[in-house]
Amino acid sequence: MKFTFNVRKWNVLCLCLCLIFVMTTFSWAVEFKDYPVPEDCLKQAQKEGKLNIYDWAEWWPEEIYTNFEKEYGIKIIRDNYASDDEYVAKFKLNPNCPYDIMLPSTRGMIQLKALDILQKLNKEWLPNVAHYLPEENKKVWYDLDNKYGIPTDRFFYGYAYNTKYVDSNDPRIGSWAFLYEGKEFKGRITMLDEMFVVIGNGLKYLGYSYNSDNEQELMQVRDLLLKQKPQVMAYDSWPKRLVLEEEAWLSNCWVGDSYFYSKELNTIRGVLPKEGTENGVDPLVIPKGAPHPAAAHLWINYIMSPKVNTTLIMGIGYSPNHKASQEMVSEEFKKWPGTIPSKDYLEKCETINEKAMTGRGLELRSKIWEELKK
Repeated sequence: MKFTFNVRKWNVLCLCLCLIFVMTTFSWAVEFKDYPVPEDCLKQAQKEGKLNIYDWAEWWPEEIYTNFEKEYGIKIIRDNYASDDEYVAKFKLNPNCPYDIMLPSTRGMIQLKALDILQKLNKEWLPNVAHYLPEENKKVWYDLDNKYGIPTDRFFYGYAYNTKYVDSNDPRIGSWAFLYEGKEFKGRITMLDEMFVVIGNGLKYLGYSYNSDNEQELMQVRDLLLKQKPQVMAYDSWPKRLVLEEEAWLSNCWVGDSYFYSKELNTIRGVLPKEGTENGVDPLVIPKGAPHPAAAHLWINYIMSPKVNTTLIMGIGYSPNHKASQEMVSEEFKKWPGTIPSKDYLEKCETINEKAMTGRGLELRSKIWEELKK
């Protein structure tokens, strides 16, 4: 059979392929572009000239703060806390603390909202939120339609271990059991200094709800934690030094922190326990006493831009909660345990609720925690 090369058809085919490439590239660029705040927000924010941030120390990449200052000419003043309980207690003492932006956990936001500390957000000043926040965030029981807070990530609890001292083939790895069974790591374990987390994950290990208020179930957790206590070197919510200086070999932590530690110490591995844990978020909120509200809205919109949010997520190792950054993170990042959990795993997780935080659930947890910390 004779083959005939048709130049005209070939040119048409090439043109079609080029158009498909250009259209695909253009649509990606449009989808993931940055949407700036309205002019009135920007002008007011630059007139305010300052942004008082209250957040965790040594966590988010420093370039995020310095780039904001350079881009908008707004000076950032930071104050830090070490636990959820610290900032909740601070606002209980002074509801008008002059902070513009805070980054509480899910539980912290619930408590601050109950104290009537938070102001409603001006959604017209947050176009990146409108375009990139996944729809499921609008349905959470504690902040329907995100009136008070904008999630920046998604978090889960697990643990980190150092392969120099811990056998990676231990069959208990992959389960919460690794924190509670055996005595070979005595004095080398850290647990989070977070009552709801430590007790909640103990409940998940035993097969119960993270939010249980059942006295019998909670007493089983109490016994489990008291039995574990002699093995624990510290209850510490930010045991970075202990982990990186290899004093702690096994560390209960936010899963993202295990990724963060691994960037500085390559023998660190992370585990997302198979029994499940809390499925939470870290929302940006604006207190009612904020002296620079426009700058606060500008900051939220900045954090929710595709490039900045991707830098943030890959810096801290938490799960993306943003339509663009969940596509833009690297393939290597996606492979780390807990960064992109499966739908099946998410079904094992729970969001903290009022059953754990009020009434009998809170009373029993407080008694257990008091006994554990004696």
